Amino acid sequence: MLTKHSFLLLLLIFQLASASLAAGDLGGMADAPDAAGSHTDAELAGADGLSDAQPVGVSPPEEDWNRTFGGNYGDGAWCLQETDDGGFILAGNTASRGEGSDLLLLRTDGNGSVVWSRTWGGSGEDAGYFAKQTSDGGFIVTGSTGSFGMGAELLWLLKTDGNGSLLWDRTFGGFVSSSGDGGWSVDETGDGGYIVAGYTQSLSSGRKDLWLLRMDGNGSLLWEKTFGGQGDDVGMSVLESRDGGFIVAGRTGSFGRGGDDMWLLKTDFQGVEIWNETIGGKQDDAAFQVVETEDGFALSGRTESGSEGRRVALVRVNGEGKKMWQKEYEGSSAASLALTLDGGFILAGRLDSEETGRDALLIKTDSSGREQWSMVLDGCGGDEIGTFVVQCRDGSYALAGITNSCGQGAEDAWLVKIQAEQTPQLVAEAAENGVWSETEGSPE
Repeated sequence: MLTKHSFLLLLLIFQLASASLAAGDLGGMADAPDAAGSHTDAELAGADGLSDAQPVGVSPPEEDWNRTFGGNYGDGAWCLQETDDGGFILAGNTASRGEGSDLLLLRTDGNGSVVWSRTWGGSGEDAGYFAKQTSDGGFIVTGSTGSFGMGAELLWLLKTDGNGSLLWDRTFGGFVSSSGDGGWSVDETGDGGYIVAGYTQSLSSGRKDLWLLRMDGNGSLLWEKTFGGQGDDVGMSVLESRDGGFIVAGRTGSFGRGGDDMWLLKTDFQGVEIWNETIGGKQDDAAFQVVETEDGFALSGRTESGSEGRRVALVRVNGEGKKMWQKEYEGSSAASLALTLDGGFILAGRLDSEETGRDALLIKTDSSGREQWSMVLDGCGGDEIGTFVVQCRDGSYALAGITNSCGQGAEDAWLVKIQAEQTPQLVAEAAENGVWSETEGSPE
């Protein structure tokens, strides 16, 4: 089962979605070789339906390989991106020193072999929640630190070169005695700066407020905005939109119909609110990731307002944030969402079961949210979660997550490669037609 340290970090990323998370220590990760025998057997979901629309009968692809990275304690991977050389960058946390947790940045080649790994931290709790390759070939990382600055927890932004050497780091926030401030998502802006979304308690009007920060290319703060009320409000995902403004997805406990609701917030380039929309019912709902589509946005998350057992939510909205449709699928939460080459969506998350515990979950849909296939990855028989998914340039998929059944520690960072269900010709045609973005590593 997952230990006490792990529970706290899992609770942060799935604050709403945490349905009695088991205890566990999500700490450290060292430069460890791939664990022998760590390949999973993917369970193929049945055609009796993992969504409100029946699967269309497409066979799920097969697992190509998986890798675990970790030491003797706990490790976690919270974010995954494909790099420009066809490898991967993962951000997470490590407790390999046996004291607190450190921020982890790990780069692999296209086969999942470690190219390099870097850790930063001190005596407190430090973690990286999002990493992205930047236009200069380096990486930008955001997360939180309890080791540096004046506060129990500060938002942390780090910039490295392509080899993982630290160029600069910045902390943002103020002194508070509780959970403090942190960053969940970062995007590079068109002018070479950065936009970060997260949460702040030191600057909030209530408990936590959604926090949006704009930095220049050196990490110096240009402006910051807070949005929220008397409840907990958190920004989980941010993108620079095609109009030069910003779109933020997360959750709000201050507005909406009841409990927590999904929250989508649109601003201009200066952070001035254009519109905001809440999506949800009388129970708890949360959005964890947003992507921009041709005619609006899509977001993934968790809902407790729908039918029992169907907690995975995919929502499409138009350019003004008005809901076009919402689909729900069997599962417990969807932490990640990506556009696919065929114009559909791939979601990653977890499926909780009294019989099997917690397993990682992938769901592929068409552009209308109709489920095409689903895939349950149960590791080596213990608990696993999927935290981030991307579709690679060759049409295959890569999943990041956490496993406590494979590898050598209490938990290990987990990287799984799933074969493409498409032919190379179809992928090449999609790239030729301009639906693939080289900088994003995912469809536009």
